[in-house]
Amino acid sequence: DVMYTFVLLVYLGMDRKLIEDNMVFNTIEQCNYYAKEIVRRYSTHGIAPEDRAVAYCVPKRLGVEQ
Repeated sequence: DVMYTFVLLVYLGMDRKLIEDNMVFNTIEQCNYYAKEIVRRYSTHGIAPEDRAVAYCVPKRLGVEQ
């Protein structure tokens, strides 16, 4: 069987430097919730370009041997 988890990637600044890739969630809904909250706080309104954040979830395949 193959299972998936979802990894939250967080990038900071105009050059989108990856600052976080260790947060793993069991569901896309959980992952998207945290991505949304991070971006809400550090999005574009009133934040300097070098401090802006982009956050999104990517699936990660976990191979499970039977």
